[in-house]
Amino acid sequence: ENHGIKTKLVTLNEIYGSVYFPSQGRDDAEKIKYFIKDAIETWGIKYVLLVGGRKPGVEEDWLVPVRYVHVTWPETGYVETRYISDLYFADIYDANYSFSSWDTDGNGIFAEWRKMSKLKDEMDLYPDVYIGRWACRNRAEVKIMVEKTINYENGKASKKIVLVGGDTFEPEGIEGEIVCDKTASYLSGFEAERVYASQMDVNPRNIRNALGNGAAFIHLHGHGSPIRWNTCKPGVFDKRERGLWIVDLPLFFNEEYPIAVIGGCHTAMFNISLTVFSWAPPAPEGLSWWFARKYDGGAIASLGYTAFPVGTPGESGDLDGDGINEPDCVESGYGYMQLGLFYAYGMEGLYHLGECWGYAVARYIEHFKIPYARWHLHTIQSFVLLGDPSLKIGGYQ
Repeated sequence: ENHGIKTKLVTLNEIYGSVYFPSQGRDDAEKIKYFIKDAIETWGIKYVLLVGGRKPGVEEDWLVPVRYVHVTWPETGYVETRYISDLYFADIYDANYSFSSWDTDGNGIFAEWRKMSKLKDEMDLYPDVYIGRWACRNRAEVKIMVEKTINYENGKASKKIVLVGGDTFEPEGIEGEIVCDKTASYLSGFEAERVYASQMDVNPRNIRNALGNGAAFIHLHGHGSPIRWNTCKPGVFDKRERGLWIVDLPLFFNEEYPIAVIGGCHTAMFNISLTVFSWAPPAPEGLSWWFARKYDGGAIASLGYTAFPVGTPGESGDLDGDGINEPDCVESGYGYMQLGLFYAYGMEGLYHLGECWGYAVARYIEHFKIPYARWHLHTIQSFVLLGDPSLKIGGYQ
């Protein structure tokens, strides 16, 4: 509130107990979504920060509920039958300004697109509020995020970006480096430190050295899992670079906290635990969230994917319809999604992190909307902001 953003803290008990608005919804996630709708219409809210992640323990339980969606994807072997989408809490209205349930057939299965069927639920997808999550699992992590946010907002960010990439896919084009170079082109006046597989080993030491005492942004584009990110040297696909793993994060002691964009599959999967074996060995927390909540270093916020996004190697023409033929990795798929963030900030003059996330999502929807392809829905729904959406990029100094 010291910076002109009115803030209201609301607990789950107050939502479920109808303290502010009559509680409605079939489950706790839908009750939260209806509350956000009422808060938009009554209080005119613009940003929503969900504070709470997965509870520790064998059984999956949540401090703040999530919504699993059910879009299966043939090219992944149908192995990912559901994944988390916080976009659910941001897409409040459909095209007719009615409540967007993401379950229009009423069968309790949200965003349903099964193996041999059509998309069964209608979704608008456009964010009506800017949503972010601190996926905190205990009070200590909440305290870390509060203190980091205060320090960030009262400090002054540098004009530096760290770009990390390599050769992501066969056959031609060094996609990670192409996407990162496109990012740099949107940020006039920024100094770019590059850790490119075509020039050096992409390993924790080189990434830390490039980051130094900090940066405004760090953008990694390549392959991922819940516990690691990596890439390949050009044309060398039988052996990946060391990249960055969760075990490397304790060695980051940078004083300036960048906004981290970690492009790759499952990099922001925050339902991982010591008892969950999906896409990675069991681990206490995932890569993107761990980087954001890291004490005395790391990032101020992380953006990534809770599922498989689509990668687009090669050159197939003008996929984004801007009249310019560029490599597909910057015109579609997860490269295009991530570039929307930097375009929003560097070219559109948007300075709050949630607005940049919302711009990127809306831009992607606009270019690749109905009839949706399964891979585009994966990319749209799984792109998550693990950070405060009201955060002013660069702080207030």
